[in-house]
Amino acid sequence: MKILTIIGSPRKRGNTYQATQELEKEMQKLGDVKFEYLFLKDTHLEMCSGCFNCVSRGEELCPLKDDREDIEKRILEADGVIFASPVYCQMISGLMKNFIDRFAYLFHRPVFFQQKALALCTTAGSGMNETLKYLETLHIWGFGKMNKLGIIIPPWPVSESLKKKNQRNIEKTAREFYKDLEKGVLARPTFTEYVHFRFMKFTSQMGDYFPADHEFYKDKDSYFYPLKVSPFKRIVVSIMMKIVLFLMRDLGPAEN
Repeated sequence: MKILTIIGSPRKRGNTYQATQELEKEMQKLGDVKFEYLFLKDTHLEMCSGCFNCVSRGEELCPLKDDREDIEKRILEADGVIFASPVYCQMISGLMKNFIDRFAYLFHRPVFFQQKALALCTTAGSGMNETLKYLETLHIWGFGKMNKLGIIIPPWPVSESLKKKNQRNIEKTAREFYKDLEKGVLARPTFTEYVHFRFMKFTSQMGDYFPADHEFYKDKDSYFYPLKVSPFKRIVVSIMMKIVLFLMRDLGPAEN
């Protein structure tokens, strides 16, 4: 199994990297696992300019020509991906935020259905839940359910009890992540993920505004990949969609 670990810390050998290495050691006890490390600080990834081209017209039209395409290829070639960030001011690092911004189109057109993902963060004390919750939004990129691991490393000598707690969490997460990787099957979408698909497919019909989405969704019926959806779920979501669209009526395109 090949796991790509994307490190969002500007400190190349900091707490986040060390925590990920401890996770690697535990996973290697379980089977043949190979970790590859991608340090965002060493990549050429320009700051997102917010032009919206990647979302509306297609990622190939992003005016920034750098390592983004190569990074996407590396994720697609991996079996698992770890998004690892320190907690900076109650949230992910700036490096990790820009990385996510540069892949904004994946919130519209997900592609990582064959990969499993894990959200990892290290903190001196606070902000762990907020950071992990934000990283978990990447399940929309196609990963489905994401494992998560939070490690507390205060800026003073770590107590033995905290060391043991961190180690237990690492071992538990290693087992769960390895089990998901070992299964290697497409996860059935949650109800929320199915609603997301239906909403994105609907908005994609506004081809003048989202030509890239229109092309992406035009041949997709039941879900992002072939999937049998129960008639009951289809009906319930259809009703929900009508309610949501009614509530959003003021956000629709203006009539000429």
